[in-house]
Amino acid sequence: MSSTLSTFRKVYNFHEPDARGRVCLLVYTIVEYFLVYITSGIFYTQFLQSYGVDITGVGILNFVPFFASMFVFFTPGLLNRFPKRRWLLAGCKFMYYLLNVAGLTLLPALIKDYNTLLVCMIAVSFFSSLFNIIATAGYAAWHIRFQPEEVRAYHMTVAQFLNAIISGILMLCAGWLCDNLPEWFILALRYFAFGLGVINVIFLLIPREVEYPVVRTPRFMDIISIPIRHKKFMRTMLVVFMWQFSMYCYSSQLNYYLLDTIGVTQTFYNVIIFLYGPFFMLFMNFWRKQIEKTSWFKVFAYSLLVVAPLQILYGFVQPGDFTINLGSLALTIPLYIPLILLVRVPQHFAGTGHNVAFANFQYINMPLTNRDCFASFYQIIFNLGSMAGMLFGIVFTELTKDFSFTAFGYTYTTGTPLLTMLCGVVQFIIIAYVLIGRKRLEPDQDAEHA
Repeated sequence: MSSTLSTFRKVYNFHEPDARGRVCLLVYTIVEYFLVYITSGIFYTQFLQSYGVDITGVGILNFVPFFASMFVFFTPGLLNRFPKRRWLLAGCKFMYYLLNVAGLTLLPALIKDYNTLLVCMIAVSFFSSLFNIIATAGYAAWHIRFQPEEVRAYHMTVAQFLNAIISGILMLCAGWLCDNLPEWFILALRYFAFGLGVINVIFLLIPREVEYPVVRTPRFMDIISIPIRHKKFMRTMLVVFMWQFSMYCYSSQLNYYLLDTIGVTQTFYNVIIFLYGPFFMLFMNFWRKQIEKTSWFKVFAYSLLVVAPLQILYGFVQPGDFTINLGSLALTIPLYIPLILLVRVPQHFAGTGHNVAFANFQYINMPLTNRDCFASFYQIIFNLGSMAGMLFGIVFTELTKDFSFTAFGYTYTTGTPLLTMLCGVVQFIIIAYVLIGRKRLEPDQDAEHA
């Protein structure tokens, strides 16, 4: 316990400039995770539904940030006009919170016509996303300065742990809160989130900032032409694309399928998600030590060896019940409970490893110069993978809506199980790519990277 506290105090303190920067970044991370969960997901959907936004409108509003992310091409040229960007980034982040949180909350009170309201919501969401793109790229190039390799694994482990705890608690409470609390509470929660966003902006002004090394002022196409010349960075981005594709190609369809077709209760589903937090707490040090002993890529691939086969098994979840006779007591248990536990519990264990490792893929092969170009390129690949996965999942589901197959005595009448299994196949492809080409992915020992 004392060694754990000693390490924490060494990484996070107010005595050294870089450690002070990590304290501010940690506070920002905690607040940002909280903000994301109370302004998106079920809370966001509940907010939109309360003002009559239909499922199509919700889908469009959820897609807008991904579309806006394509405008990241313009960020390197803008950011490199400023040798010091503290106030520019703070202004962009503040505008993001103002528009995306406070602005969207105010619009329904000002505009009563549904079509006009939806158009205005799309516009506000789009412009707020543009501000956030600039802030995200700029902060990535700035904050990596006080995350050197020797403390990065520890910092990312702590950040992921906090994310697991916050998201788990909110996931456990979300369904009950949205079902039982009045509409005004959701509105008050969003205004409270805006206040927290302002606090976040203030904390992001504290870390020290030094000038950014740039070989030359980036042109428009440098966001592509500069990263593409660095083969290891590009190979890492291929892993990022495939991973995002595998995550987004099935997730929304599976959630609906489990709750609507299989009959999984919302409480059981939320408890399963919540369990990731305790698992992260128990195994985060194990995976951090594995990263230090081996490498980020090895840990990512080996943890996926646990996840991928279970992902394929996940597609065979069935409705129905089975009965256990305990003497005079007959216990009826839904069929989905043992299978979901068999899949999700080991995935929580392995997820701790691959999530921490993946968090560093943005930086692991990023050169020291023109970081804005590399950070912006990462955003493009990250969002392209997500969009490609979402679109593939939508098209696949539509094409297989009348498809059926029988396995283990049950007839599956939708393509969602196949889509879930396909995610596992993509993960096996990722494993093979990483393990076979690991030497071409690992950073050179004598090369200077973030």
